[in-house]
Amino acid sequence: MSGTNRRPKRAVLVSLKATVGGYAISIDDAVETSLADQWQLAEHVTSKDMPKAAIESLSLSEKELAGLGYYVLARLHAFRTLGEI
Repeated sequence: MSGTNRRPKRAVLVSLKATVGGYAISIDDAVETSLADQWQLAEHVTSKDMPKAAIESLSLSEKELAGLGYYVLARLHAFRTLGEI
């Protein structure tokens, strides 16, 4: 992060973690570190447990997929509005 007046860049981190019997899709906020192109977890936002079969066969409903995509884009839009992208 060069410059003293510049806000650190923010990003949305989407990850998939194995759980007992399924997976958890996690959405977290990340912030740019002082090293170029390095990101650090800033805070956990939300997560959703999904059955193993639904993830492995990609059998999520259009509504679930659209909701996930909308949520990620809404967070990115908020960061952009705040000048953090």
